[in-house]
Amino acid sequence: MKTTIPGRADDWRLEYPRLDRAAGALAGAAMAACLARLPDSEIGALERPDADGTGSSYLAWLVMTALRHLDDPRAVAKAVDTEAELAWALALRQAVEEGVLIPAASTSAYGPISAAWRAVTTTPVPRLDPARRTFPCRHLVDAIRSAHASGGPEAALYAGALAGARWGVSAVPLEIQRRLADILPLRRLVIGAVVAVRGPRPDQWPEVECASSLPFNRYAPFQVPHPHDPGVILCSLPYVPTATDAQAVVSLCQVGAGDMPAHLPARDTVEVWLADTTGLNSNLHFVLDQAARAVATLRAEGKRVLLHCAACQSRTPAVAAHYAVLARGVEVVTALREAIRAVGGHLNNAELARTVAVLNGVELTDPAAALFPDGMPEVTRHRLG
Repeated sequence: MKTTIPGRADDWRLEYPRLDRAAGALAGAAMAACLARLPDSEIGALERPDADGTGSSYLAWLVMTALRHLDDPRAVAKAVDTEAELAWALALRQAVEEGVLIPAASTSAYGPISAAWRAVTTTPVPRLDPARRTFPCRHLVDAIRSAHASGGPEAALYAGALAGARWGVSAVPLEIQRRLADILPLRRLVIGAVVAVRGPRPDQWPEVECASSLPFNRYAPFQVPHPHDPGVILCSLPYVPTATDAQAVVSLCQVGAGDMPAHLPARDTVEVWLADTTGLNSNLHFVLDQAARAVATLRAEGKRVLLHCAACQSRTPAVAAHYAVLARGVEVVTALREAIRAVGGHLNNAELARTVAVLNGVELTDPAAALFPDGMPEVTRHRLG
């Protein structure tokens, strides 16, 4: 019998990668604006789509038009009456819907769009080599830089949106998220993109004020120091807003603005797009690596960091283990074992442990057998209600 969790769409497993790519279209443009050092006003205009505008506001309108009509390309054609811009908007729509990039249209005569499209489709996609920190989604940054070199800042914006629609918001480096935080928090672009795709759902993420109130996030507050760094607190989502002494937060699950400690500035609350379901993360190696490096960066700034997911049993120990390897020199199998034990975690999604291991040059075919040959630790914390 099929079971569903109240408050979560039945098709969320299918919807999640598509929403990642939809949010990536706007986030990619914001990233491009940041890399191209455009004025703050141009970055801010990305959340004010305007069919009669220019620059970022007009690009945002093209993106939102494509996102609102993912299931009906004819509606996009009715809204966009310029041939080159229509071709680009339809290409972006297809990238979000199918995760593919089509070759640049031969009719794309408008300079920046043509330069952007060519840059995105001709820039090589890196081959995955986790231990060497080579990730396919690095193509997003490379395509933006190529478009900027060949067509200037406007081409970089269009390239960022198109490549972002292919790779998703999960491909945006977390350092860029922090740089944008004081100008235009990516959360706002994510909300705009998700609402454009599926319509308003004020009682669901990302619109809900507190994701900790959703049924599938209802866990007891829990916290424990990282076994190799007491300045990193491993915790569950319900603990986070109560932590008045926190100096930074790295979130590995869906959160709302009301879930964050009220005293923290936006640049010190880092949100990672990471699902706790096997096969659902398009850029898993990159995302886990970025999350651990974000913790390391915040610790290097002298901050006391909360590292959390919903329950602090799966995603949190995975990132905590990779952080221990990167920043504390712990052997990866030992780091995984100790992090899972510390939080009373599990390996229900063993893909996370395998990915952390391969990031550090180790293959774990059977993580449970390798980490806990005498049997998994007992899970003593469960969802409430």
